[in-house]
Amino acid sequence: MKQIEANNPEPAEKREDTRIILVGAEDPLPSEHFWFEGKGYWVYAADQPRSAWREHTHDCTQVTIGLEPAHVHAEWRSGSKPPGHRELSGNAVSVIPAGEPHRTLWQRRASLIHIYISESVLADTAERILHSSSFELRTAHLVRDPFIEELGRALYRECETQRLCEDFADSLVTVLATHLLRSYNDNLEVASEPAMGLGPARERRVREYIEQFLERDLSIDALAKVAKLSAHYFADMFRQSTGFTPHQYVSRRRVERAQQLLKDADVSLAEVAYRCGFASQSQFTTIFRRFTGATPGRFRTE
Repeated sequence: MKQIEANNPEPAEKREDTRIILVGAEDPLPSEHFWFEGKGYWVYAADQPRSAWREHTHDCTQVTIGLEPAHVHAEWRSGSKPPGHRELSGNAVSVIPAGEPHRTLWQRRASLIHIYISESVLADTAERILHSSSFELRTAHLVRDPFIEELGRALYRECETQRLCEDFADSLVTVLATHLLRSYNDNLEVASEPAMGLGPARERRVREYIEQFLERDLSIDALAKVAKLSAHYFADMFRQSTGFTPHQYVSRRRVERAQQLLKDADVSLAEVAYRCGFASQSQFTTIFRRFTGATPGRFRTE
């Protein structure tokens, strides 16, 4: 990934927007990284080495997306609440509202994206999408959010090409801002509107069932029974809640479980396929390669 300079001809260390990513940085940025300045938002992407950011704040909302093999430790302070801290390995998303003190340690190399969204962009999006300019985003450090992960993965791929299309970035940030306002908004007026999707309790029940019985039949019919909904209605509500069809979500979780098991050289590929619920080793290979770009055998040796 090559460093891309913004259109402003001033040196990077003198440009206020570029300094967003440098606020709190205890280590220099990798020599090859991607920086993009959009209309009210900024994007940083890199194959990030082990690095740390000391406690700092921003006057915009920061969305951090760490993709495999991220291992992150985060600490934060939210108003009068006790200080929080969390550590997580694997894909992780953090939503950090403007003005919140936080510090982060990336404990090993990972594909990293920071997206900074100005308050004006969020307010405009809230007005257009939710018909209300009032919002209060909720802090979320190192959580699993498959929808944001997929947005981040798509954006990262575009950054790798060194030709990030501004229209593409604008659209993606609009989708991301909409998702934040719908899923991480503590504003009572917005929260009182009719809920979409499965609802927190039912969605949690389905996700927990998938994790517990990943090796079993996880067809739409089987999952719909867990949710106590018709198959058609469940599929529609599940997609609204997660951004994925049930089949896409289950396949992704099976591949992620397989990635963990493949680290154990004593477990055969056939056993990995069985434990992760694939119908055959050939199906395992096909789906694994579709998600990762490598066969299970190649993934194990890399």
